[in-house]
Amino acid sequence: MYSDYKTRDTISAKVWDKKKIKRGLFVTHKDGSTSYVSPKDLNIPKPNFRRLYYQRMFGGGPPKHKQGNRNLSTFNRFVRGLGEEEENFSVDWDWRIFWVLNKTLKHEPEDPKFIVKVQADYQKRIYRKADLMKQDISKAEIATRHALIEWQDEWLPRWEHGLL
Repeated sequence: MYSDYKTRDTISAKVWDKKKIKRGLFVTHKDGSTSYVSPKDLNIPKPNFRRLYYQRMFGGGPPKHKQGNRNLSTFNRFVRGLGEEEENFSVDWDWRIFWVLNKTLKHEPEDPKFIVKVQADYQKRIYRKADLMKQDISKAEIATRHALIEWQDEWLPRWEHGLL
């Protein structure tokens, strides 16, 4: 039902860095100090933190969000009241990350320890299928992705209402 396959000449794989996950997200506070927010600080299991670090920080939602936004027919768009390019599932992941981090750590917008910037990065190895067919993985290209999200003052009115 939601299957969607696109052929590519390359295959990519994330490089899981256990040290980065254990250390956590690099954050900057309102007073200018920096620290890390780890899975222990948030009291969440490591797999959930990995999803936060590797997916939500980079604007990626759960697979169901991607599947629900693919190839909607004209009738489905009409029933849902969606425009031609409007997504079925639209989530402001940046807002959610700030809300979850600050609320969990009991930081309010007027606190000096309020988190105003969150950073994450990871590496990805990219292999060409032709090289893999020859069992040659020595020619892997390494790409690094960086995510930086900053607090927006326009979110302030939403603060007390939660995850809207």
